[in-house]
Amino acid sequence: MNNYNVNKEMLGVATVFVTIFVIVPAISSYSKEDCKTAMERVRKQKCKIRVESIEGVRSLKLKGTIPESIQPCECSEDGKWWVSYKNEIDPGDYFIKNEGESHFEIIKEDTLIRHEYICSPK
Repeated sequence: MNNYNVNKEMLGVATVFVTIFVIVPAISSYSKEDCKTAMERVRKQKCKIRVESIEGVRSLKLKGTIPESIQPCECSEDGKWWVSYKNEIDPGDYFIKNEGESHFEIIKEDTLIRHEYICSPK
């Protein structure tokens, strides 16, 4: 094996090392939302619906009616917060997320489930 091949291998190892330990963490920190921004986004969300159907795998889409007017409506969230509790929501339940609040409620016939948004640090 000559010096050229050894240097080429070392350059490849160094490139992989820099990519994994320097570039990837730097890029991922830009894509993460800080807690203040996440909380502002959550507080802007609004949904008040009597659930008739639940759709989505990585996001959540609720179809149903507005409780006060019985008009058809849809609510959706593309983040991971609502979808984390998808298994707790059934047709016939009420899903309430008021603007300005950092929690939502699932109201069942005899139970109230409340989930508070908790910001995960970077």
